[in-house]
Amino acid sequence: VVLLGAHFDSWDPAEGADDGGSGVAAVLDVARILKSLSVTPRRTIRFAFFSGEEEALLGSRGYDATHEKEHDRLSAVLVMDSGAGKPRGIELHGRADLEPAVRKAIAPLSSFGATATTLAASFDRDHGPFVVAGVPALTLWVEAGTYDDHHHTVIDTFDKVDPHWLAVDTAVMGIAAWNLADALERVGRRLTPAEAADVLKKSGVDATRRMVYGISTP
Repeated sequence: VVLLGAHFDSWDPAEGADDGGSGVAAVLDVARILKSLSVTPRRTIRFAFFSGEEEALLGSRGYDATHEKEHDRLSAVLVMDSGAGKPRGIELHGRADLEPAVRKAIAPLSSFGATATTLAASFDRDHGPFVVAGVPALTLWVEAGTYDDHHHTVIDTFDKVDPHWLAVDTAVMGIAAWNLADALERVGRRLTPAEAADVLKKSGVDATRRMVYGISTP
């Protein structure tokens, strides 16, 4: 399974048009487009909309717990949650081992300028619980633009969503998801708990994980 996700909740008192309404719109449209093409990849592409992302990733953590027995079957997770900006490529969150396969999957996106990868990591989006589970967890990498000026505020309104970049991000998400799902080999293996913990520490996000999960620092 390749899981495509975004969150539909918002930060009070924001309206959440770009954070994360634009991600929901993109993921929903990827589902519509692939369905309309009547094509079947080698792996299942599953679409999920999480709630409670702004409240310590409650939705994705709940999904992860409910589907814990499917972790070994989860080939990759791809989340959109940085607004509808100009795409750069894919964030790998410390998983250098995924880079060759991900670069191959996004190579067709050169016309969009979205073929870059970065090892930079974060733990404040819905990919986080899957990183803990050792599953290859990816996020769409976009240029920040004015996103930080309006997300989590009352001005995160529909007029702030750039329709052009939303359309391009949708194409990038769809092509990346298809290529990840249709590749002969998985993008990468599932890490052991010790390996996943090591990635979190080396990428500098373990403290954020502890804060999000409510774990006291020893």
